[in-house]
Amino acid sequence: MSRTDPSRAASRRAALRRDARPGPSLRVRVAAWVAGATVVLVLLVALSAFAAVRAALRTDLQEALRRDVRQVAAAYEAAEAGRTTARPGPTGRVQVQLYGPDGRLFAASEPAFEAPSAALPDAAILGAPADWRGELDGAALQAATAPFRYGTVAVLADASHVGAALRGVASTLALAGAGLLALALPVAWLVARAATTPIRRLAASASRLGPDDLEPLGLVVPDDEVGRLAAVLDALLARLREARDAQRRFLAETSHELRTPLTSLRGFLARARRTAGGEAEQDLADAERIAASMARLVEDLLELSRGRLVRELDLRLVDVGPEVVGPVAAEFGGVRTTASGEALVLGERERLRQALRNLVANAVRAAGAAGSVTVDWRDEAEGVLIEVRDDGPGIAPDVAARLFEPFQPGPGGGTGLGLAIAKQLVEAHGGRIEARSAPGATTFTITLPGVDEATEDAFDEAADAS
Repeated sequence: MSRTDPSRAASRRAALRRDARPGPSLRVRVAAWVAGATVVLVLLVALSAFAAVRAALRTDLQEALRRDVRQVAAAYEAAEAGRTTARPGPTGRVQVQLYGPDGRLFAASEPAFEAPSAALPDAAILGAPADWRGELDGAALQAATAPFRYGTVAVLADASHVGAALRGVASTLALAGAGLLALALPVAWLVARAATTPIRRLAASASRLGPDDLEPLGLVVPDDEVGRLAAVLDALLARLREARDAQRRFLAETSHELRTPLTSLRGFLARARRTAGGEAEQDLADAERIAASMARLVEDLLELSRGRLVRELDLRLVDVGPEVVGPVAAEFGGVRTTASGEALVLGERERLRQALRNLVANAVRAAGAAGSVTVDWRDEAEGVLIEVRDDGPGIAPDVAARLFEPFQPGPGGGTGLGLAIAKQLVEAHGGRIEARSAPGATTFTITLPGVDEATEDAFDEAADAS
């Protein structure tokens, strides 16, 4: 089974982060969706109401015209038959027109409606009974026609009052819609806030988690989508705790198994060096030093497996240059140092060497065989600074974010323990460690609290007394 190259996977993750653009929060998006839906609904309701009112007004007017035309046609039928002498006439704003059998207009209730331009279309006359709506001489009219014995009668009404009523309805709907739209945004914001509050609580609880704090979230949430998400996260945390505990057990058992033979090996090397002579003595001394370093690494692994690295420090006055930087640089061929005078700190010399040794080893691996590594130190107002610089390829942004976490390999590879151990050791001394990186230039900086004259004198007096 093929395995994915970690560097390629990291590059893909970095590319995905670069492609992802920051956008509005979920609360803002939900508020926008709710406000947009409210706007659409208000517009649909307003348009539907306007259309319903317009249809109702026109239908009512048309029904009234149909009743009037039937009554007028019946009255003319009765008058022609001699049953009455009363001639029907217009009432209110209604006009009456009479058309012959050929559809030609020959009489109207008012002279203005007898003009040829006031005649209704042939379809409305010859197709009687019929309804008609349109304009005559620039006036909006509605009409109804009905046949009688000698032709067709038409009743017309001015429909301009319908337009005026519709304009009033439109104004009322516009004002009501504007009021609803003004309320839409704050209501949408409140709805979005209520909807996203459980998610924000879940995110806040999850953000407080860490490698050593993988306890369940313990949130009381409804049994909905957010509740199921919380349950999934709790199950994931449980699996992570199991994996972490298994890892720590493995480290503890492995470190315990390695510690005993390494201790025996150091004893054998020390005895052999005492009895050896010449060049063998130096070789055995180097082997003993390497075995001691391996033993310290095993001890650190054991402490990391227990969740801690440094419990107590044997503090002494340490001159960083000759006591820390010099011996560590001598262990790595080709590492350059730049001296800047005396720089005193309170610390444990071996622990400080271990922290610096891990940084230098990481820089050597990153720079490669043809690269260069420089270590310098100086005493400044903010404290004593130790800088480790290399000309390696630099640190990728996604790696830099987790550079000092355990089992996170640095740019030069390795087990991923050296930088984590260095960080814990430096912080145990009250200092801090930082990294700056660009292609061809990476710098790790250790900042340790400096020693003032009063503290130095106190330690000198204690040393003289002992």
